[in-house]
Amino acid sequence: MSAHTPRQIVERLEIAILTSEQMRLHWVDERDQTHYMSVVLPLSFEEGEHADFLHCRVLEDNVELRVRVDLIQNLPTPVK
Repeated sequence: MSAHTPRQIVERLEIAILTSEQMRLHWVDERDQTHYMSVVLPLSFEEGEHADFLHCRVLEDNVELRVRVDLIQNLPTPVK
């Protein structure tokens, strides 16, 4: 279990990954502090030494990226 991310968030993200659930996420880019809000397909949860990351595909642009979990501004919610 991750030392950086609360257990309930890790579990929520892992369920989304296992079920290929699309999620509308709002996050901040760690480099330039730009805010993004997009529908993503979570691919994997990655534990890091200093932070955890969600590897996901932004569906609108079909681009894969890593989002620092602690910079996600909203709780993961399903897209219907």
